[in-house]
Amino acid sequence: MKKVSIITVFSLIFSMAFAQVSIRPQIGYNSSNLTNKLEDATFDSQAGFQFGIDGQFGSRFYIQPGIMWESANNELKESIEGTNTDFQVNRVRIPVMFGYKFFGKDTDGIVDIRAFTGPNAAFTISKDLKQQSLISKSDFKGAIFGWNLGVGVDIAIVFVDAGYSFGLSEVFEGAASDVRNNLWYANAGLRLGF
Repeated sequence: MKKVSIITVFSLIFSMAFAQVSIRPQIGYNSSNLTNKLEDATFDSQAGFQFGIDGQFGSRFYIQPGIMWESANNELKESIEGTNTDFQVNRVRIPVMFGYKFFGKDTDGIVDIRAFTGPNAAFTISKDLKQQSLISKSDFKGAIFGWNLGVGVDIAIVFVDAGYSFGLSEVFEGAASDVRNNLWYANAGLRLGF
């Protein structure tokens, strides 16, 4: 009886993983690269993180809306004063990806490689500047937009995604330079299908 229950549980997990609809909790790493420079200052990227959930709907072609908490870290290097300021911006990012699975049913859904692209909106929740600098908390825009390109690998119920988000809008209000937020990211998580 116990053997039957274990087999049933594993069968259920695998059938969920290979379904047409998947819910995907995930966590990952990011590196935020602010383009261009302010007058008398440059930006340096530092490691950040994100976590969230998305839904994948479809088989070979799919749509993937989601919601992520994103914590991005940067350093502002001032050339005149010679001071460096670390700052962290936390955002809620809402991506909508469109993707293609290269193998699909050819591998019974056990292994797949995907390519995806799509827009995202990111809404600023909090800003933490470690000290006074050329920028202040009020300089950050409340929402920024990006466009993503990436690839993913599925192995049974586990997945790994890697992508790049191109900044489409300016990060700062009224900044002297057209600063945009480009973001490298990698996520890993589980595919829970039904």
